[in-house]
Amino acid sequence: MYNEVRRQRALRNGDVNAALRFFERCVRGDEKMFWRFEVGPDQHMCDLFWSDRRSQDDYKIFGDVLAFDATYGRNKYNLPVVVFSGVKHHNQTCVFATAMVSCESQVSYVWVLRKFLECMGGKAPKAVITNGDRSMCLAIQKVFPEAHHRLCAWHLLRNATVNVCKPRFTMLLRSCMLVDIEVEEFEKQWEAMVEECGVREVKWVKDLYRKKLSWVTAYIHGFFLPA
Repeated sequence: MYNEVRRQRALRNGDVNAALRFFERCVRGDEKMFWRFEVGPDQHMCDLFWSDRRSQDDYKIFGDVLAFDATYGRNKYNLPVVVFSGVKHHNQTCVFATAMVSCESQVSYVWVLRKFLECMGGKAPKAVITNGDRSMCLAIQKVFPEAHHRLCAWHLLRNATVNVCKPRFTMLLRSCMLVDIEVEEFEKQWEAMVEECGVREVKWVKDLYRKKLSWVTAYIHGFFLPA
């Protein structure tokens, strides 16, 4: 057991050095390659952030709305991977930056967002989309105080499947969320949905309704249109 632990630790340190050498090589071919890392109290790398020239150029054009996703799962290093992405004018996903963090804490997310802001020349997004993680929300408020926080529709529908377990409810929720209707019509559809599905007193459903300003299209429609 001790030999295996020692071997794993050696691998991790070796992999860290290999990663640093990789980024150093990238800089030779891409002068705008941006990468930063943070060392923890035990002198081991705990957070890593990087973004190349193309990603930064894409952000300049398509960075008004930023998706902040840390749900890509863990890897052999037991570190969450954070992907910052957006959507191009052809409705294609573009990645602005990537990071690996030691833990999903407010402190780690604040560090990552500050590096993102530094990398992008101080340009903050107008809106940030997340899965609703509290640590993320607090970090966004601290680093991007002017940005509007919105909840990701994909994550909400997945959570509806897990928390309510009624396909009919998930289908109706999708319609309430994404259909282009006025606020009054949304409220009518919501009432009809919770009544039909019998979920009015489900805690997750009640919490979701309280957050409606962050996910209902009817409430945020025209948000980016000029006055």
